Amino acid sequence: MEEFVEKLSSMNEPKRLFILCGIFIFTDVITGYLKALKLKKINSSISRDGYIKKISWVIAILLGFVIDYLVKVNIFLIGSVLVCIATEGISIYENFSELGIHLPFQKYFSKLNGGN
Repeated sequence: MEEFVEKLSSMNEPKRLFILCGIFIFTDVITGYLKALKLKKINSSISRDGYIKKISWVIAILLGFVIDYLVKVNIFLIGSVLVCIATEGISIYENFSELGIHLPFQKYFSKLNGGN
């Protein structure tokens, strides 16, 4: 994981960072819908709230890019991307768990959620 963060921190091309976040966001949406279908819990208000969250991520990442561009640093975009990837990654793992896919790192996420 540290190597991943180090490689991500060394990226200075915003296009790749946007694409990487887009992949995580898209994967979370798809796995979330699959989970809802499996559990028969499709709900428009939950879906709407999820889309608001995804749009907020895009705004946060764009804001990080603009701040970095104006201040001539490379920290706000990378910070936004790291938080986005971590948050969406955990959500994807949770969705996989609900879908019956057991991943090797799942035990660590259950500890973060209080042992659920």
